[in-house]
Amino acid sequence: MLLQLLGGCEKNLDNGTHIRGDINVLMVGDPSTAKSQVLRYVLRIAPLAIATTGRGSSGVGLTAAVVSDKDTGERRLEAGAMVLADRGVVCIDEFDKMTDMDRVAIHEVMEQQTVTVAKAGIHTTLNARCSVLAAANPVYGRYDPKRPPHHNIALPDSLLSRFDLLFIVTDSMDEARDRMISAHVLRMHRYLLADAGADADGDSGARAARACAVFEPYNDRHRTRSRRGELSPANVGSDAAVAPKREVLSTEFLRRFLYFAKNMVRPVLGDAAADDLAAAYAELRAQASGQAAGANAVLTTAPVTARTLETLIRLATAHAKLRLSPTVDAQDADVAKALLRFALFKEQAAKPPQAAAVASKQSKRARVLAGAPESQPQSSQSAPAAADMDWQDDGMDVDQDQGQNPDQEPASAAPLSVDRTRLFRFQLSRAIADRRLDESESPWAFPNTILPAVNAGISQPFSAAEAELALLDMERENRLMFRDGVVIMM
Repeated sequence: MLLQLLGGCEKNLDNGTHIRGDINVLMVGDPSTAKSQVLRYVLRIAPLAIATTGRGSSGVGLTAAVVSDKDTGERRLEAGAMVLADRGVVCIDEFDKMTDMDRVAIHEVMEQQTVTVAKAGIHTTLNARCSVLAAANPVYGRYDPKRPPHHNIALPDSLLSRFDLLFIVTDSMDEARDRMISAHVLRMHRYLLADAGADADGDSGARAARACAVFEPYNDRHRTRSRRGELSPANVGSDAAVAPKREVLSTEFLRRFLYFAKNMVRPVLGDAAADDLAAAYAELRAQASGQAAGANAVLTTAPVTARTLETLIRLATAHAKLRLSPTVDAQDADVAKALLRFALFKEQAAKPPQAAAVASKQSKRARVLAGAPESQPQSSQSAPAAADMDWQDDGMDVDQDQGQNPDQEPASAAPLSVDRTRLFRFQLSRAIADRRLDESESPWAFPNTILPAVNAGISQPFSAAEAELALLDMERENRLMFRDGVVIMM
């Protein structure tokens, strides 16, 4: 969605050819997976956005209509939703409820970005340079993973090829994630923003006069959703110093940044990125048709055509805009390839080598701070095998995405004593009683939120490894849940 709001670079060649830079996205999935809420959020942060539904709009309502004046009898043009959203975004909900005739009417708009009208003596062409964000339900109401994608998506290939990205949104069952979603929904029903009353009274000038903050404020009720932190380089020698890695951007700042990056940055495609994108397109075509070495044809969510190459270029350009870079580099091409492969084949992107090296260094530093021995060098093995051994030896990382079982204790950490375990539970209970940790605000991020609250007022603070062992011990007793770097009270 972020890359769609930024878009690529529009090209108007000397021979009259127009190459669109807008990115079209389609979401097909189960009901109650927040597809409509995503559309509403795009309507909120996009500079220009128009919402419509498949059942409530026709083909002429989306493009243009010729109407007659009742008094004078003169005919005139009335612009549709896509013409009104020129240089903006059109959000179409219930896209599967549109008739086939109405879908054909938007084919020209989605690729040529024009609306050609030739009726009632009126011949003209209107600009409709907009991005399309559509949400639809599968054929059978819910997506059936046992059936191929084209049996679940009742849309023709001529229309699917005009969408740059097609995402399958499924309602998978995961207890930890369901608890996080329920906590978020209940929090929205219980609490109200502090400035909501002033805005409801019509005091919009006060809101506009406030300075645009980059990050959301941190308080007890609306805390930032910071995930696992990194050890600060300035505090390598201490155990308790943990700096947050991520913060939540404010909506106003995000709106201004998107407007600036979209209109002020014009990246140029570099040679290295062009070669990578061309090789990726050839690889996608071979994999989809089964021409790859020793491979069969793979079922894709959308057809892989020549428009797929333009999709790669647009995604890489949008990512370069996100970095405010004047050139499209190889790292932008890698992001575009990973995103398109996930949309086509549901392939998870591998961790970049640079990020993996940084994570390895952080895990080794954490083991040193925790007092655990470092892993022995694997000089006799190959580089991938040595990397796997170092990944398995990492005792600080309990993220399930890394493939480690959080129910098992870290192999490199010493067992926690009974006194330290009792002290940890006592400090956790006191932190909840003193409202340093709000029980209704769980899940809490580990170790960013948990460690400072538990270590308050004690002479020998807990390290991240000790806190991890204590939390795993409490999880075995069904006192809490410790998953994916978050702690959820039961």
